[in-house]
Amino acid sequence: MIALIEQHPQLISLGLVLILTMALLWLIQYLLIRYGKCVLALLSRGDLWLREHIARLPLMVRLQHQYPALFGFITKRFARGHFSGLILTVLTFLNIYILALFAGLIEDVVEADSIVTTDLFVSQHMSVLQDSTIVPAFVFITSLGSTPITCVIILLTAILCAVVRQPYILIGLLISTIGSTTFTFLSKMIFQRARPIDILLMEHTYSFPSGHATISIALYGFLAYMAIRFSQSFIRQVRILSLTILLCLLIGLSRIVLNEHYLSDVMGGFLVGTLWLIIAISMMEWLTARGKIDWGVLWSKGQISLVWLSVITVFVATFIFANMYQFPLLG
Repeated sequence: MIALIEQHPQLISLGLVLILTMALLWLIQYLLIRYGKCVLALLSRGDLWLREHIARLPLMVRLQHQYPALFGFITKRFARGHFSGLILTVLTFLNIYILALFAGLIEDVVEADSIVTTDLFVSQHMSVLQDSTIVPAFVFITSLGSTPITCVIILLTAILCAVVRQPYILIGLLISTIGSTTFTFLSKMIFQRARPIDILLMEHTYSFPSGHATISIALYGFLAYMAIRFSQSFIRQVRILSLTILLCLLIGLSRIVLNEHYLSDVMGGFLVGTLWLIIAISMMEWLTARGKIDWGVLWSKGQISLVWLSVITVFVATFIFANMYQFPLLG
């Protein structure tokens, strides 16, 4: 056992990362399924108690009497039950926080902070895996984030939206994918960071941020949002969320394993994708509040079969793309 670890330390480290990631996701999924509804109910009751307590504070009473317009504005921003209230406030603060994280990451990359040292360390270790048998699996995974496959997914999603007569969903899908892709392209042009030296699949674009990591969150995250919104089962919603997180992490990890990107590139891509995903979700919730989208659609057996057929089509297309375009680049 010790000899195996000494001979393949990178493979062992990668395996441990995958095992720990899946174990953590399974634990979170289990806790959410077991205690999620109870926690949400407790938070709801706590929120009501907190609102009543804050409303009785002398400071809030004076604010209400002295500045009624300001007090009304603040109250509406935290009101529950409509999009322009608490929902929009939470989404806005999330985006501000993500932008701050992205700005901090940019500063670290530009100033060659400790993150760059970590990038080089990880890249050097991943270059040892170039002849490993795990490479084909990660090539297939990384193909799920390629431009041709994402275009196929967007087309199939458009067809599904037309079948269930919910065309406005496409607005959010296009905002998330096109917005994140454009943002990533402009960022690459601005920072012009070179890719790792021992790259496996030759790319002609710059490194920061990772386009595959970006689109994994922007596209698959939005598809998960759609599935969760359409689903009526809390357990199914939790499982969809955990599977999507695992898929996005695997696509991001594939870019590191194949030495297509540095670790910070993938982190930046995840942040950009999340930023545009939140913007798209905000648009969807606004359209829902205006009655443009009906998430309570009852799916027929034929429509459900079309969903599964679309999933199979994506995997077949990914397999073909990987074998015809990606695998030859390894030679």
